[in-house]
Amino acid sequence: MNITNDIVTSYINRHYEPLNDELGALRAMGEADRVPIILKETEQCLSFLLALKQPGRILEIGTAIGYSSIYFAHRCPQAEIYTIEKDETAVQAARHNIAAFGLEPRIHSCFGDGQEQIEKLRDAGIDGFDFVFIDAAKSHYKRFLDAALSVCRKDALIVSDNILQKGMTVSDQYDPQKKHKTNIKKMREYVDYICSSRELETSLLSTGDGLAVSIFRGEHG
Repeated sequence: MNITNDIVTSYINRHYEPLNDELGALRAMGEADRVPIILKETEQCLSFLLALKQPGRILEIGTAIGYSSIYFAHRCPQAEIYTIEKDETAVQAARHNIAAFGLEPRIHSCFGDGQEQIEKLRDAGIDGFDFVFIDAAKSHYKRFLDAALSVCRKDALIVSDNILQKGMTVSDQYDPQKKHKTNIKKMREYVDYICSSRELETSLLSTGDGLAVSIFRGEHG
């Protein structure tokens, strides 16, 4: 993946265990179908962060088949979760999986653009999020973040996934055909933004495909 080598990743993943058999089966299905669910090493890092934060209300931008939101619900049994996805086929799959796990009362599936759906939540008085997970269209991370901060508590934890984009964010040599120029440019701008913002305290991690972990320190607007 241009971030770590296969030997290191294999070693780390040898120590991975799913929270339960049902989640393990859902992961296996997603991986077999090449659905972009969170990597095993990313999940292990998120598990640690969630244990430290113990969030009461979680916001996720990028549902896919619902694996991560279902994982959050199991890892944080006290949390209420709102998850947003703009792909209709993915939303249908996610809602099916959420229902199969019996988690519909706690996981609220929202269909549409991340920013627009967050603004609807805000206008409906749904705020106070203390954990945000951004894992959607890479070139739109900044507007997703800006919208999310408007519904966050002070000291909320914001985790942005795939910030390294298989190394392409770091170096153009990993995109020799120039197929991902826009995503690369936007992600570099996003990383610069979260690392320089006075509202955020950010650490960059090479875990998985790269994680940015930010603490929201002040009022946004």
